[in-house]
Amino acid sequence: MKKTKILHVTPHLGGGVGRVLLNYFTKVNDDQSFVHEVTCLDYANKHALDVARNIGILLTDRMACNGQQLLAMIAGADIVLIHWWNHPLLYDFLVRAELPSCRVVMWSHISGFHPPYVFTGKIFRYPDVFVFTTPVSYEAREVQGLSDEQKKSLRVVWSTGGVEHVKDVKPNAHTGFNVGYIGTVDYCKMHPDFLNMCSQVDIPDVNFIVCGGPKEKAIQQEAERIGIDGKFTFTGPVSDITQYLSAFDVLGYPLAPYHYGTCDQALAESMACGVVPVVFSNRMENHMVKDGVTGIVVNNKEEYGNAIKKLFGDKELKMHLSENAKEYARKTFSLEIINQEWKKVFEEILVLPKTSRKWEIGKPKADISAKDVFLESLGGYNQEFISYCDAVSTDEKETHSKKIKELAESPIWQARTRGSAHHYHVFFPEDEHLAVWSKLMREYE
Repeated sequence: MKKTKILHVTPHLGGGVGRVLLNYFTKVNDDQSFVHEVTCLDYANKHALDVARNIGILLTDRMACNGQQLLAMIAGADIVLIHWWNHPLLYDFLVRAELPSCRVVMWSHISGFHPPYVFTGKIFRYPDVFVFTTPVSYEAREVQGLSDEQKKSLRVVWSTGGVEHVKDVKPNAHTGFNVGYIGTVDYCKMHPDFLNMCSQVDIPDVNFIVCGGPKEKAIQQEAERIGIDGKFTFTGPVSDITQYLSAFDVLGYPLAPYHYGTCDQALAESMACGVVPVVFSNRMENHMVKDGVTGIVVNNKEEYGNAIKKLFGDKELKMHLSENAKEYARKTFSLEIINQEWKKVFEEILVLPKTSRKWEIGKPKADISAKDVFLESLGGYNQEFISYCDAVSTDEKETHSKKIKELAESPIWQARTRGSAHHYHVFFPEDEHLAVWSKLMREYE
């Protein structure tokens, strides 16, 4: 029986997306219907390379320097699955390349609400099927603007690395009351008042255990400066989270309202272990946690502290929420579910004819600059940058420079990744506009 070849194209294979894909490949490796190959435009870390080799997945990286080879791989695949977010190398490829006849699915690994991680009209028109990683993305502004016909090509498959690997985690006896945090330790995702709201939780022997990076040292130093470091333990990135999950009494997971998460792996894993989450009422969390059933959803800093105190004092409530969270997460975020959902998408798209596709930009490939690629990635959020380019007088230039600088008020624009001007400037340092915009945003910081 001929297997259907699925080519996965991803900017890189590391972090959360890497964990999702590698766990998925491990699950589906024995399926006789499909064969999966992966190509990374940038890097695959050693762990990814080792896992792929062990399970027989063909994995190539650093493909950006060999576009013709990638186009040949696309032509030879039955389905091309593009793992999409605003990454400079991915957008550069999409905007510049004309793909041979193929069937294309895009799986979005962003929620799409906060620039520079946003949807655009063009990105929805590019693939045959566009798949969200969370149903919350249906609420995004660009999705609301689609016609009923265009919305027919939208699907949802939760982006989960599965929870099977934590099913045997049991609580370990310990002293004190441990409130855990797992994942990105950076204010581009964490609530900007994380330290202060945690420090105000008045519970005997409370310890906030913060697992992850990359800015754990800077935030630890911040805690030391304001004299509250005694309540915190910063572990940095950890290779095995199970030892910490077994020690957590609750998951204190206050994320910034502008965070980019979709289906949060740390949240899914914690719930699957019965660690009750306390989260803010952001879009993603409202879809993953049912208030008073599988966790507690709060609206402000005072409610956050009160919720943790309530779980500390009411062991019966904590146990009830714990059992509900465990049952829900194991049913919803399992690898079996993701496998079933993807098989449905693959079977649906296989009946479609292969077609070539080219980005709608209206200028020859030779005239496309890195600045143009960056502007394309922002869609309707690119106006200040376009106005800067179009400005004629010094005063006009200064006005738009100031507005671009002010965008960096949001930590997500300050990030050296996340599709920011800094991110694009790293990959395309010769582009003068990107150099200026990155410098302006650094000046705000």
